[in-house]
Amino acid sequence: MNNPVSRVEDTEAAAGADTPGAVESARHTEIPAQDGRAAVGAAEPGKAGRRAEPRWREWRSWREVRLGPAAVPYLFAAAFFAVYATYALLKHRRMETHAYDLGLFEQVVRNYAHFQAPVSDIRDPGFNVLGEHFHPILALLGPVYRVFPGPGTLLVAQSLLIALSVIPMTRIGMRAFGNLGGAAFGIAYGLAWGLQSAVAFEFHEICFAVPMIAFGLERFLLGKYGTGLLWLLPLVLVKEDLSLTIAAAGVYLAVRRQWKWAAIAVGVGIVAFVVVVFVILPAINPTGTYPFWGNLDGTTRAGNAVPGTGADKVPLTKLVLGLPADMLFPSVKWMTLFTLLVPTGFLALRSPILIMVLPTLLWRFTSSNEFYWGVFFHYSAVLMPIVFAAFVDAVVKLRTSKVDWLRRYAAKAVIVPLAVSLALCRDFPLMDLLHKPTWTVDEKVKRAEQLVGKIPDDANVSSTERLAPRLTSRARVTNFPTVLPGPGWIAIDDWDGKEEWARTWIAHLEGQGFTRVASGKGVVILQRTAMIG
Repeated sequence: MNNPVSRVEDTEAAAGADTPGAVESARHTEIPAQDGRAAVGAAEPGKAGRRAEPRWREWRSWREVRLGPAAVPYLFAAAFFAVYATYALLKHRRMETHAYDLGLFEQVVRNYAHFQAPVSDIRDPGFNVLGEHFHPILALLGPVYRVFPGPGTLLVAQSLLIALSVIPMTRIGMRAFGNLGGAAFGIAYGLAWGLQSAVAFEFHEICFAVPMIAFGLERFLLGKYGTGLLWLLPLVLVKEDLSLTIAAAGVYLAVRRQWKWAAIAVGVGIVAFVVVVFVILPAINPTGTYPFWGNLDGTTRAGNAVPGTGADKVPLTKLVLGLPADMLFPSVKWMTLFTLLVPTGFLALRSPILIMVLPTLLWRFTSSNEFYWGVFFHYSAVLMPIVFAAFVDAVVKLRTSKVDWLRRYAAKAVIVPLAVSLALCRDFPLMDLLHKPTWTVDEKVKRAEQLVGKIPDDANVSSTERLAPRLTSRARVTNFPTVLPGPGWIAIDDWDGKEEWARTWIAHLEGQGFTRVASGKGVVILQRTAMIG
């Protein structure tokens, strides 16, 4: 069996490359560092005045992976997978997951599993979600869901995909900082606040993007630009805005003078974005347009604009002129930027890799939907591998700086992301695993499970948000108060101060031909057995 490349020889011929970047990286060799680790970025002998570029080492063989320090990234990934999945499943067990978005995506994956269109009745009866966001990659979960049906499958899959990104990020750290420093970097990344927020907030398609970006950036830092780009290209199947992330990666490649790969990345990214946003999504969406243009109207709201606004209604001039203010204000935006960069000690600003965060930040901060602006939900997960890779790239280059304090800072900088990630854990979800209530299931949840179990399989059910994920694997579920005509069921909970709201609706439904068949612990199940009207 051929082993992976173990080192870059100190000759252009051994590099076996025809690109300037590959030849340049071949001219640099590892030299012993003072602490015994391999230093990155040694200058070519005889050219002391020339700034050295980073030189990245690859793992040598599967034996080393199994027995040596190179096993650490895989062990970390397994550990974080266990932590992520435990948190997500416990949250679901406590009935703290909802129709939006776990129930919605389970309906999509369930339909894929049965070779049907990705319809979500929770979103709207008969609504094809490919008309809202372009994420056909979710079809990959169909076979897994067919074998293991249920919302837990989506939560476990998301945990696994995000945990996989720990592997390349830890390897990046170990190449740059040695075994101990790399381990610290891997832990810092696995605890990154953006990943925690994604794990905690239901399920979303971006879980596929996180490992793609992480593995792609690892390849970039090794000078394997073509392979890195291959990792990034499938992002066009994850979500429409990520096509622009590919284009931004092309800008980075241009900075690295990788003109061929830069042209491919920019071309594919822009063409994919235009085709999806201006052709595919409007063709599938009932309004005949991309449903999120209305978010660019310059107002502020808690939620998306009403679908139907065309691109011609976007105040483009106002949007461009107001862009500097939109990127910083209200204050939640600059706090998000601060929280994004502080784990890197702001050193990520010195790396061109950071260009890749711009598309995501631009669409989030120019949107009128205030939920996009902060540090919670899943929106920042795709940014985590970018900022952490940018940090490593910057630190390696600072080791050859002519400024003494920068060199000394770079030598100890790996402690920064670990310290910040640990400090921020107090305000992010995984810390809940250390508290008993996280592991405790309330009696009202157990009673709710029993009551929902009275609804038969394949029934039409209108369910409130909290109860929907208990039904989406075996029934046709709509989001209450959307009720399908004909015989059907309704599941309502009155938790979280909704008692008066629930009583009003139940009285109305009983007047519309529904009969209460079960109730208790804040949950009411109603049934209608005949056609009305």
